[in-house]
Amino acid sequence: MGLFKSKLAVWNPASPARVEELELLVDTGASYSWFLRQRIEALGIRPTGRMQFRTIDGRVLEREVAPVFVRSDGHVGGDTIVVAESGDAEVLGAHTVESLGLAADPVQKKLIPTVGMALTGMIKD
Repeated sequence: MGLFKSKLAVWNPASPARVEELELLVDTGASYSWFLRQRIEALGIRPTGRMQFRTIDGRVLEREVAPVFVRSDGHVGGDTIVVAESGDAEVLGAHTVESLGLAADPVQKKLIPTVGMALTGMIKD
């Protein structure tokens, strides 16, 4: 997939008046978005847990995760993001893109609206 950047606004669910605008590399190979700790702390966002992540070279990292709200081009969603440490890249991951109802279009190099998948109506008693 071609790499491209996308604009995103992020804020604390408990303090929606404090918003930060970002431009991040879209990385659909990353499950979660990664935002630097300094950025998260400046918004008053507090981590709620820890998760493990496997790097492309096979190492396993443990990082804190935190709840945020995000907005891109009028699409709003809630998500859990990874609190990136010094040396970690900030990226916009697939989980966040999907929470916004968007998909990455590598040809146009932008995020576009998509139709979600549903199992509703498929299960019969």
